[in-house]
Amino acid sequence: MRFCDVFNHYLTILNVSYPAFAQFAGMSVSSIRRYKNGESEPASDSEQLRKIADGIAGLAEERHIPLDAGEVFDELQRTLKNHLAIDYSAYAANLNMLLKQMDIRVTVLAKALSFDPSYISKILSGQRKPAHIDEFTQNVASFVSRNCADESQIRHLSALLGCDEAALENPRERCGAIVTWLGTNTEKNSDPISGFLDKMDAFCLDDFIRAIHFDDIKLPTVPFQFPGTKNYYGIQDMMESELDFMKATVVSKSMKDCILYSDMPMEEMAKDPEFPKKWMFGRAMMLKKGLRLHIIHDVNRPFHEMMLGLESYIPMYMTGQIAPYYLPVTQGSVFNHLLNVSGAAALEGNAIAGHQASGKYTLYKSKDDIQHFRMRAEQLLKKAEPLMDIYRSDRKAEFDAQTELLWTEGDRHVVNCSLPLFTIAPELLEQILRRVSLSEADKEQIRHYRAGYLSMAEKLLTVSKVTLVLPKLSEEQFAETPLNLALSELFIETDVPYRYEEYRAHLEQTCAFAQAFPNLALEFDVKPPFRNISYTVVANRHVIVSKNKYPAIHFIIHHRKMVQAFQNFIPPVDDPK
Repeated sequence: MRFCDVFNHYLTILNVSYPAFAQFAGMSVSSIRRYKNGESEPASDSEQLRKIADGIAGLAEERHIPLDAGEVFDELQRTLKNHLAIDYSAYAANLNMLLKQMDIRVTVLAKALSFDPSYISKILSGQRKPAHIDEFTQNVASFVSRNCADESQIRHLSALLGCDEAALENPRERCGAIVTWLGTNTEKNSDPISGFLDKMDAFCLDDFIRAIHFDDIKLPTVPFQFPGTKNYYGIQDMMESELDFMKATVVSKSMKDCILYSDMPMEEMAKDPEFPKKWMFGRAMMLKKGLRLHIIHDVNRPFHEMMLGLESYIPMYMTGQIAPYYLPVTQGSVFNHLLNVSGAAALEGNAIAGHQASGKYTLYKSKDDIQHFRMRAEQLLKKAEPLMDIYRSDRKAEFDAQTELLWTEGDRHVVNCSLPLFTIAPELLEQILRRVSLSEADKEQIRHYRAGYLSMAEKLLTVSKVTLVLPKLSEEQFAETPLNLALSELFIETDVPYRYEEYRAHLEQTCAFAQAFPNLALEFDVKPPFRNISYTVVANRHVIVSKNKYPAIHFIIHHRKMVQAFQNFIPPVDDPK
């Protein structure tokens, strides 16, 4: 027998409503309702259980019903199984993943559970453990079950929990599945942010260009012939329509920017092993031609799927020719849409969600049709928000202006793959520059950058708190993976390596600098996770991801779910002190 069954039995004996019982027992009505409905259970050794037992016994005494508080407590306690013997690191990782996938804000969850948001944040980061893990888990699961109940949310939840959607239709079963998943002591998903950063860290544009024979791509010159309009029906035709659109775009003389949007599910198309290769090759041809692509991504999907999709775009992002966006409102719950427009063609289509096989897609080539659909695409783009801003060397001036604004205020957490240039002594910098093969103009740029960077850092540290996570390497580690000066913000793509004694001297100078600024905290990692990537979380509003290796490139991320994910993704710090 379950707790709710025994509890409801006592309420029946006492002939009392659950709101009246809540008032008598000094508990919240919402808590008692959840216990009554089986949406939640108190921990077996909790104060809540004691209050319930005392409340039942107290009401029974008033109504001259022979019930003993101790016996009531024992009977209720027997229904509770303290089954969550928790591995807290796995628990915190899975709880993080659940909130990311279901787009639940910490502040909203904290309010629903009557906790301070900082307490929930500490649980998510592994700094705190819930006092009553069973009750906490039940309450989290109950909240998620109640607030993630539409068809789209259940689809996302089933993908995360690894169970059929049908098994999650009932709120009680949905709650139980979440409890079981959270308490299995196995980290079910590797962090999607880790995969995204790992791929970016290891990515080499030259290797990618060679792998897809990008330099050997010959843009076709024979006109792509099709009528003024061409209709496509079903999934296979939809894939053909995408390829035909790219062919028409590539062979035309137009260099107009392309606007591309689709919230069509990718599962069916991914079943065709050849289509992703052809699709990627088509995109590569568009980039080879020199077109700029404005891509409106569909982010209304499970978080790990969204991040995997973004991972696949990394090679194209690295060209600097793509501007990514997203729509801040939910799409695709009833209709799925596709709208691609270039200077030579327009592709438009739609399908009922879940029924792509009955969708219809039309490719247009006439001037009037292209003009019409470009107007619609531009209207759609105005409703979109930047997913991230991408800066390569050709946008250095814009990047400098943006980062200068971000350096005025705002607490930040910085994970560096090298040491910050603003802490290096001018004498040590000159020693390094004297022995490297850089032009005098580049050397002067580095000197000027260090001075400006130092000035901005000193001003920031008077008003904001900064945490720097830095690599702390032994001589053996350094010999295996030597570090370079951090010059990505200058877009200097020539390595400027430290010698070990120079690295140690700069590290000591960084520690000395931190002692002079109480708002600067240093953490040291003896096993840094990334060789070429640094990232900065700025005041819970933005994330700057910088790649130090060719191509030097920076991503300023704005999307709230991604910013939150970076906040929670703090690589393990192994401090040797």
